[in-house]
Amino acid sequence: MPVDLTAPVRPRSDQPFRLSGRMVLGALIGFFVVVAGMNALMMTIAIRTMPGVDVKSAYETSQRFNGEIARMQAQAERGWTAEAQLSRNGTDALVALSLRDRAGAPVTGLSVSARLEHPASRRQDHEADLDERAPGVYRAGIPAVHGGGWTLAIAATRGGETVFVSRSRVVLKD
Repeated sequence: MPVDLTAPVRPRSDQPFRLSGRMVLGALIGFFVVVAGMNALMMTIAIRTMPGVDVKSAYETSQRFNGEIARMQAQAERGWTAEAQLSRNGTDALVALSLRDRAGAPVTGLSVSARLEHPASRRQDHEADLDERAPGVYRAGIPAVHGGGWTLAIAATRGGETVFVSRSRVVLKD
């Protein structure tokens, strides 16, 4: 491919580059518009994924506080001991709870539920009702649980009354 070397060369401007006040103003405004836009985007993403609400109504929660203290005192007076286990079975999680009274006898006839609470998003929480497989031993499987840190919340009721509650931080390995 031939090159025409006789083409006219564009003459260089005799004036050097000058930074004007308008250019500096435009650069500063552009910079802060980009920063503010990115901050707005990041805040929007953060608020959508974690709204910061732990309870629906703080007032109602505060009103139940004295009842919770009385329930915890009654639970402590029973002298029950609990041993909970969380293990992996493929992609599922297995929850096991063993409840014994003060004399070491199994505590039977309870309706037990477990809840795996994700620390960052309530949308990833899992719930299961535990079945009594042996006297005082309650078990359930929770399907499709990923590994990581969780809060294992267990509640046992008898005749509509909550008689045992436990919350523990657990780590489920992959």
